[in-house]
Amino acid sequence: MRTSIIAFSIFALVGTSGVPALADNFKRIKTSEEFSALVVGKKITWPGGTAFIRPNGKTDGRLKKQGKYVGNWTFTKGFYCRNLVIKKEATGTNCQIVEIDGNKLRFTRDQGKGATNIVTLK
Repeated sequence: MRTSIIAFSIFALVGTSGVPALADNFKRIKTSEEFSALVVGKKITWPGGTAFIRPNGKTDGRLKKQGKYVGNWTFTKGFYCRNLVIKKEATGTNCQIVEIDGNKLRFTRDQGKGATNIVTLK
């Protein structure tokens, strides 16, 4: 029994040693200056819709299931904070970590503790 446990352990180590780690080249956007230079004024797309983060602190877009939305945003203490109105209902403010890798953005809700969404920057 002990021999089979050791053999299985060795097989598991050898079997996974050649598997490359998934590359994660996302870098956090930490300042409002970075955010403005990299994100503001550009179109953001994902399978569920589109968004524009405007230089005047406004945001708007279209969600495939819910239609048009509007809102406000700020970049504060390293977080993109936004509140939206969708179908006349306010979503409340949610502050998110924003990371960038080329033309991909990764937003992580609830100050980095919530759901993650990867979108394309155009």
